[in-house]
Amino acid sequence: MQLTIRYFLFPALLLLWFPILGQNSVTLQDCYRLAEANTAIAQNPQLFEKITALKLENIDASRLPTVQWNAKATWQNEVFGLPFSFPGVDVNIPKYNVLTNLEANYVLLDGGFAEAKKTVEKAKLAVDNQSVTVELNKLREQVDRFFFGAALLQTQTKTLELTQKDLAAKATQLEAAVRHGVALESEVLKLQVEQLKVQAKIEEIGSDSRALLAVLSSLIGRNLEEEKTILQVPTVSTPPLGGAEGARPELALFDLQKTQVLASADLIDAQWSPKVAAFAISGIGYPDPLNFFDNKISPYFIGGVQFSWKFLDWKQADRERQQLSVQSQLIENQKQTFTQNLEHQDGKFREDIAKLQNQIQRDEEIAKLQAEILKQLSSQLDNGVATATDYLLQSDAELQARLAMEAHRVQLVQVETAWRTWKGIDD
Repeated sequence: MQLTIRYFLFPALLLLWFPILGQNSVTLQDCYRLAEANTAIAQNPQLFEKITALKLENIDASRLPTVQWNAKATWQNEVFGLPFSFPGVDVNIPKYNVLTNLEANYVLLDGGFAEAKKTVEKAKLAVDNQSVTVELNKLREQVDRFFFGAALLQTQTKTLELTQKDLAAKATQLEAAVRHGVALESEVLKLQVEQLKVQAKIEEIGSDSRALLAVLSSLIGRNLEEEKTILQVPTVSTPPLGGAEGARPELALFDLQKTQVLASADLIDAQWSPKVAAFAISGIGYPDPLNFFDNKISPYFIGGVQFSWKFLDWKQADRERQQLSVQSQLIENQKQTFTQNLEHQDGKFREDIAKLQNQIQRDEEIAKLQAEILKQLSSQLDNGVATATDYLLQSDAELQARLAMEAHRVQLVQVETAWRTWKGIDD
C-alpha cells in the first residue's frame, strides 16, 4: 500500500509544499516585481519626469519679459554730408560711433504657441513612460523561461526523492528477508545500485536547477539559490473563449503616439497665428543715434509695440497637417497589425493548452496503472515470486510516468501564463 498511497497523496503534498515553507518561497509575481525594480530602465520614468519639468519651466519662462545688454562700436571711412552749408551751423559727423543699451521684450500675445509646446512635451512624456512599460513587460518572457524551468526541476527533484525513499524502504525489507534466508543478497545490491542512480540523477538535476536559479537571481537581484528558495508555481485559469481584450502596453503606446502626433497640430496653428510684443530700448550712444546732428555722448530711449502675422504661407501649414495625418494613419496601421497578431496567436495557445490538458489526463491514468503494477510486483518480490530486476524496471516505469505527468502540469501553467502575458491579462 505504500506506493499506492504515495501516488494519491503526491499532488496534495505538492500543493501543501509551498505554504509550509512560508518565507522561503517566491511567487512568479514576486519575480516580475523584483525583475522590474532591478533593471536600470525602471528609473527612466523619474528622469523623463525631471526632463519634462525642466522643459515646462523653460516654456513658462519664455513668456516672461527678457532683458539683454547690447554694445557696439564701429568705424566707417565715409559719413553723411550735406552738399551745402548753413550759416552758423557746423555739421561734423564722426566716422566712428559707440553705443550701449539695455533691450527689454515682453510677449503680449503668442498665438497659443507656449501652451501648444507644453501640450506636445506632456504628450511626449506619456509616450516615453509607456515605452518603458513596454520594455519592462518584455522582461516577463525571460522571467517565465527561467522560473518555470527551475520550478520543473525542483518538482522532479521531489519526485525522485520520493522514489529514493521507496527504494530504501524496499531494500530494508529485502535485507530482513536475506537474514532469514528467503532472499538473495544480490537482490538487495540491485536496489542499492538503483538508489545510487537516482541520487546521481538528483544531483544532476540539482546542478541544472542551480544554473537556472543563478540566471533568475541575476534578473531579479536576489540570490534564490543561496536562500534555498522554493519557486511557487501559480494556479492559472485559462482565459475565457473569445479572450478578454486585456491591456497590452503596446496598445496604449500606439494610442499615446497618435495623441502626440495630433498635439503637434496645435503647434502648427500657433506658429501661424498673430503675435504681439512690447519692447523698450534704453542706452547711451556717441554720437546720438537718434539725432546725427548731435555729436555728443547722449542717452536715448525707444519704446513701442510690435505686431507680426505671417498670413501667407503658400499652404505650408496644410501640408504639415497632412503629414501629421499620414503619421497618425501609420501608427493606426501598426496597432491593427499588432492586434491581428494577438488574435492569430489565440488559436495556437488554445491548441497547446488543450493538448497539454489531454496529456495530463492520460499521464494520470498511466501513472495510476503503473503504481498499481508496482504495488503488485512489490508484493511478489516480498514473496520471492519476482526478482529485484523486475521490480526495478517497473519502479523506473512508474517514476517516468510521474515525471512526465508533473512536467506536463508545469508546462500547462507556463503556457497559460505566457498566453495571459501575451493577451495583456494581469490579475
